[in-house]
Amino acid sequence: MFEVQQRLVDLRDSSGNGRPLYERVAQELAEAIRLGELKPGERLPSVRQLATDAGLSVTTVMSVYALLADNGLVRGEAGRGTFVSEQPKPADGPPSPMAPSPGPGLAAPARRAPTQRSPARQSSTWRRMILAQTEARLIQSFPEAADIMRGSPDPDLLPLEAIRDAMSEVSSSLRPRDLEYPSTLSVEPELAQALQARLAVDELPADSGDMLVGNSTQQFLSLLAVLLRQRFPDEPVLVGIEEPGYQTAMDTLELHGLGLIPINLDPYGATAEGLRAALESGAAAVFLTPRAQSPTGCSWTVERRQALADVLASYPEVWIVEDDHFAEASASRPGSLYNDARLQERVVYLRSFSKSIAPDLRLSVAIARPQIRHSLLMAKSFADGWTSRISQRVLAAVLSDPRTDDALYRARTEYTRRRASLRDAILDVSDAHRLGVTVGEVGPDGLHIWVTLPRGCGADRVVEAAARDGFLLAAGQPFFVTPGNQRHLRLNAGAVAPEAAHKVAAVIGDAVTHVLDQPTALLTP
Repeated sequence: MFEVQQRLVDLRDSSGNGRPLYERVAQELAEAIRLGELKPGERLPSVRQLATDAGLSVTTVMSVYALLADNGLVRGEAGRGTFVSEQPKPADGPPSPMAPSPGPGLAAPARRAPTQRSPARQSSTWRRMILAQTEARLIQSFPEAADIMRGSPDPDLLPLEAIRDAMSEVSSSLRPRDLEYPSTLSVEPELAQALQARLAVDELPADSGDMLVGNSTQQFLSLLAVLLRQRFPDEPVLVGIEEPGYQTAMDTLELHGLGLIPINLDPYGATAEGLRAALESGAAAVFLTPRAQSPTGCSWTVERRQALADVLASYPEVWIVEDDHFAEASASRPGSLYNDARLQERVVYLRSFSKSIAPDLRLSVAIARPQIRHSLLMAKSFADGWTSRISQRVLAAVLSDPRTDDALYRARTEYTRRRASLRDAILDVSDAHRLGVTVGEVGPDGLHIWVTLPRGCGADRVVEAAARDGFLLAAGQPFFVTPGNQRHLRLNAGAVAPEAAHKVAAVIGDAVTHVLDQPTALLTP
């Protein structure tokens, strides 16, 4: 293994002609396995040990092991480590990123000739794995540290009393037939009515016949991925998605065999130029967030929504998925692409309630015109049948309760205050110590702020240093289409009270200073 590790050090110091480092490392280990340098059943170094020995980041090694496992070359055993498979062989399915990349245009759908090479298939769910494993390890090592790496709302700002009363009201009115299989998969009438009132605020026209209730946005993305594969059975299916963007959406789409094309962002969300580039590269669908985009927190303006609509109007075969996950707690009103008559027949508007009402209610609503809605309905009927009518009635009662609007106003105001406080505190510390840390603009919506670290300052190492000082942060790499970005942090500012903002900022400042003072910081791109 020593000789293999020496070759990995050489890879680290080479450019690789632009190929991601994790792919080159995985290729080297794959060759060592196939040539017998690493024997079947041999235990590989732990993630942290290999990272230390080869001078790699922990996240890079995790991506390497995930890619090798995806190709059937290694296996992980809980509590024991990672081992070379007894009979190593490539996994079935599309070629992995370790295989030679296809030439320009070969990976794109035939329906539109691409203007750039489509991205290689990545190891599915690597983003969730990195975040979950990092969080579990840090919590175990630093159990007293405050967790601001998750995307969870502050439970103290959720409409608890309205939820309690809604559950009591709905349960007390249950009849035996309410516990039976449903006779229809239509949305419950009281939920449709409650939703229509809220959709009207966003000037979004929809009747109950346009609505479909699911258990989460993630479920709808899984169903849409299945439909896209059915729509183009003999072609690679590519989806344009915001970068940085919602990591669970990326993992879900890749898990179903879809390829991802990044769409560039600015302070107002997806750019028209970035969207057009993804469409020209052969995207069959696009995934867009109108407000409180994760991880950046940016929101469209009315003008940006119109510019995106104008681009999409020229691509009539492309499906449009709009993820409005923060709607109830949002202060901005950019409108929806569903409002545009040119686009409406191919827009799937998703509205969920985890961030505003309660994650555990597990409800999301899709609004789509009959053709796509019917296909979604059929796909859902074979996935899990239906979404609990009791839960639908509880959500309807919560949305209709005046106390919910009061709670949403408090949450909206407080999250805006917290995000601004933490951003200002980080910039103050950075300016005072000339660290070169920047923070994205803070709009009125969302939970997160997006931090850019100075060149040479690896996010993984900042996360480790900050955990020792009491705060768990999320490195930004899992929010990108491909691994390798080591210059960003996503912070859940919604979990940081304003009076704690300067303490968090000081810890980040100390962590950045510590990393920049280490010689190996020069290895970070």
